[in-house]
Amino acid sequence: MLALAVAATLALASSALAETTITAAPSPSQVAKAKRAETSPQPLTDYSYSYGQQPYQVNPYNVGRGPQSGYNICNSTTSGSDAQCQTLVANNASDFCLWGSPTTDATGTIGDIEAAVVAYCTTDKWGARVLPEGAITGLQVMHTSEYIQWTGHINMTALNLVADDTGGELDPHGADQLGNPLGGIVFSTGLPSAVGGDNSTMQQVISWNNFVGSGVFCMKFCGPISSPNYCENRFDLIGCEYNMPAAYEDGVFNECDGDLQDVVGTYTGTDGKTSTWSQPESLAADSTLPWTPRVPSSSNCRTYSSADLFPASLLGYQTSSGAASTTSSASSMSTGSAASSRSGSSSKGASATGDSSAAAQKTSGSTSGAAHVVVSGGVLAFAGALVAALV
Repeated sequence: MLALAVAATLALASSALAETTITAAPSPSQVAKAKRAETSPQPLTDYSYSYGQQPYQVNPYNVGRGPQSGYNICNSTTSGSDAQCQTLVANNASDFCLWGSPTTDATGTIGDIEAAVVAYCTTDKWGARVLPEGAITGLQVMHTSEYIQWTGHINMTALNLVADDTGGELDPHGADQLGNPLGGIVFSTGLPSAVGGDNSTMQQVISWNNFVGSGVFCMKFCGPISSPNYCENRFDLIGCEYNMPAAYEDGVFNECDGDLQDVVGTYTGTDGKTSTWSQPESLAADSTLPWTPRVPSSSNCRTYSSADLFPASLLGYQTSSGAASTTSSASSMSTGSAASSRSGSSSKGASATGDSSAAAQKTSGSTSGAAHVVVSGGVLAFAGALVAALV
């Protein structure tokens, strides 16, 4: 009898153990989600990878504008003048990439090839195309508590864009949320410590944007949770000067610490009231905006020569450790900036210029004024109110 009782107890225990290890069947919604994941892309900002673990293509799906034209696994076997690398790396003043044309001659325009742009880098170590010596003629890099930002002047043909391309914006969204470029992902060691950066660990940047046009470029990387959003992607018609107000000094190369800019589209008027501006579907060539962007103050600037940052030989290239000088000043603002084209709905070429005074350029406080916006590409005239006052 004892043996039978022991056997029965063991059988019950075994049955209970078996029941606890049975995996529940997936719900219908989980099955549907898995099927969608196999056949169609998710929003680009939903993909997260450790550097070196990215797939060959983030968006291999033949859906909508897909599949992506390039690839995300980039290394010494892919680098060269015809590389189609769509993984962009940017760390500091001497080591960064910009998006440019996938063509192999200067025939591209951002408005036409934004879904297929590829990485062009200042070094040959990222498996991408390498910018030629002298391509970048001015550069200001700004480190802030919320973002890192690159602004400057560039020979457009070095990105295989036509010399007079008036510009466009690249970002991880687009009208279909699949990004421009499709499947394009970004990494950096330069994210500020406040948002998890440590200057050594490569991190994927989920929130970023990059304008290029009319010989000017700007690029900003924000942390994964940025409030307010300093990498807002909605203002793609008004270009660098408004999205990333900075010095834009040609012939000057420096890297600084900086104050935070105003949130794009938000400004303080002469009456002290804070207001916001909403971008319309299009802007006419004679449109004006009701404010002049405030250029944030900068400090601890390290000034370099072009040769310091971008030596003629880029093989085995390392960051220069020699700074020519250190300064502390408020940045000044140039009158040139690149505007953009919105995927699917807006002009395929636009440039924005500002006509602020020298005094306004040097101030570190909010300014308000009329800045002239020039937009090309046959867009419709802007109608309606430009400003909605906040409470």
